[in-house]
Amino acid sequence: MAIEVQIFNGLKIKEVNGQVMFDAETAAIGMGIIETKKNGVTYVIWNRVNKYLGLSTDVSKVEKGDFITEPQFYKLAIKANNETAEHFQDWVTKEVLPSIRKTGGYQAQTMTEMEIVAASANKLVQQEKQIAQIEERQTSTESDLAELKNQMGLPSSMRRRFTKGRNKRVAEVMGGYYGAAYQAKTVRSAVYKQLERVIKDRYDIESYGDLPIAKFDEAMRIVQNWQPDEVLMFAINGANEQTLLEA
Repeated sequence: MAIEVQIFNGLKIKEVNGQVMFDAETAAIGMGIIETKKNGVTYVIWNRVNKYLGLSTDVSKVEKGDFITEPQFYKLAIKANNETAEHFQDWVTKEVLPSIRKTGGYQAQTMTEMEIVAASANKLVQQEKQIAQIEERQTSTESDLAELKNQMGLPSSMRRRFTKGRNKRVAEVMGGYYGAAYQAKTVRSAVYKQLERVIKDRYDIESYGDLPIAKFDEAMRIVQNWQPDEVLMFAINGANEQTLLEA
């Protein structure tokens, strides 16, 4: 049984047979999957929405007026991969959905959450406008977007993912976070610096944040497979073996 469509700070939601459904248009807008034309009107980038959802046929594609499932909503948020989508998803999962499931409706506390979303998204919206302008000027949209990704550094969400991957690999090659080598500040610092130099030299950058978006996956693979040189491995093994001897 379906209930009436409810609107929560612009997001349209309805419930069908106990399943929460999200209006595809307002969900895409909340996640920043939009473009603003020269006339100032904002449109949803539907081809990108369907690409993120893995929908390719005319029969399966979503468009204005369609609703998507909760799993599709999360998939769209993950694929969007920007701070706008992250804040929007947090708001939906921590406030809207729990309230709906508990009371059958949503009682907004304040507009603070949406104001935070708008503020944090401002930079990303400007990037979307740049992409939209390129799409209008050029016929080869895919090549233009690829060029832009080669020029743009990593957004904060991707920087965090890269840092986590780097930290994990450093711990792995040193024998774990609680190993003697990792606890030795001098050795640990040398490992971090050597891995950092590999990435900076490979991509000719000053910091991880300067890594082009287009090179993110490649750089992550390099980090995941990286090994310290023989000298550094000798120092790591020596630190770990010394602790075993002392024990």
